Amino acid sequence: MVSVGIMVTLSGLIAFNQSHYTSGAELRNLANDLSLSLRQAQVYGISVKEVSPGSNIFNVGYGVEFNITSNGSNSSYIFFADRGVKNRLYDDGWSCPIGSGLECLDKVSISGGNYIESLCAISAGGAKVCGSSRLDITFVRPATEAHIIFDGDAAGSAGLSGACIKLTSTEGKSHWVSVFVTGQISVDSPACI
Repeated sequence: MVSVGIMVTLSGLIAFNQSHYTSGAELRNLANDLSLSLRQAQVYGISVKEVSPGSNIFNVGYGVEFNITSNGSNSSYIFFADRGVKNRLYDDGWSCPIGSGLECLDKVSISGGNYIESLCAISAGGAKVCGSSRLDITFVRPATEAHIIFDGDAAGSAGLSGACIKLTSTEGKSHWVSVFVTGQISVDSPACI
């Protein structure tokens, strides 16, 4: 009876710890996937990438948009090609219509109960200011720097040194993805934590 009790207790502890480990691993994978999406936009934006096969369009920027307003979602983000007005903003709506001449290339869904909790600006002095509801990060050839625009206001975003995206799990754990105007992209940068 004692042996059975010990086995039940150990099994319960293992199962409990496994769910915490799985949840933490999913959140860390999300942070890594998001940084890879940003890196993909950077590579496409500063190299020569045709928007779609046969389009013969090579002169567009690529970016990622986060929109945690009621018009967007805190459980997805948009990977886009800045085709239309070329304003370094995503312009085609959160439903992400995909087609000839449209900007949306992919709408990436966040799973596992994880979500984007906040979008923060990093000032030139290094201070982190959170509270924005929209963030567009684009890369446009030939420049290698990131164009970071909060809440659709390019003029108000001038002079920033970077942006932080806070990802949170249902258990309250979080990871930060940072992008600096220099083009550096990282997970859990000290500037964000």
